[in-house]
Amino acid sequence: MKIGTTSFAFRYLLMDRSRAPRLEYVAEQAHQLGLERLQICENARPLDLPPSEWEDFLKKSKKYGIEVHMGCKTLDPAVLERTLRQAMGIPSQTVRIVLEDGDKPPTPEQIDAFLDPAVRLAEKYGMRLALENHFDLSVRQLVSAARPFPPDLLGFCVDAANSLRRFETVEEVFDCLGSRAYCFHLKDYKVTGSNVGFAVIGTPLGQGDLPLEWVLDEIFKRQEDPEIYLENWVPPTGVWEQDVQKDHEWLLESATALRERLAIRPNPM
Repeated sequence: MKIGTTSFAFRYLLMDRSRAPRLEYVAEQAHQLGLERLQICENARPLDLPPSEWEDFLKKSKKYGIEVHMGCKTLDPAVLERTLRQAMGIPSQTVRIVLEDGDKPPTPEQIDAFLDPAVRLAEKYGMRLALENHFDLSVRQLVSAARPFPPDLLGFCVDAANSLRRFETVEEVFDCLGSRAYCFHLKDYKVTGSNVGFAVIGTPLGQGDLPLEWVLDEIFKRQEDPEIYLENWVPPTGVWEQDVQKDHEWLLESATALRERLAIRPNPM
């Protein structure tokens, strides 16, 4: 099966607009790591690119055999429509969405007001929307928000770690969102602390507390050829070059670990 990553696996490379390379370089890095899918999200600022630069990125990705997918973070139908238009130039029909726009968590009313036109736009452009579980919304809120809409137009991007900040386990996340999942984000972590407080820190895949075998079982139980994207939670050192290098190293370690696990599964895809 194809293993992918998202632009958040290149967090430090892309964080500072003044130092960020062209997206063609990101495609080259993904190719060198042996990855075959690349989900370009809001941290890569794809909507800010001149059309010629976006086309150059798509051409380079195609040359490397990398499938490009798109994601955005918004509650604005106009931003979503721009994203959908840009996504029409790529084969993928799925656009991942984080329901955030600003510093405050969205209200149920804001979410409902966005999703109704959002789903209509998705249908208009022949796309489908994958809501990612994120820090400010519980998985049950996402299920409730998605329930009124057709599952072939609105589903989920299931992230195995994002909901920890809401004290929701990976088992709860898959139980609530897995049946309507379009794609999956994998990143590993370690939970440290005591009964008076704890902290979650990132680690390369297979080296932390993520029940990876269980997660893979849950994914393949639902899809024969799933879209899996690797991500990192690399702690910053404050030194840009070191942080960029560590992101690269962790992504390589995670990709190697996932390939090894897939190779020894009873029926690897």
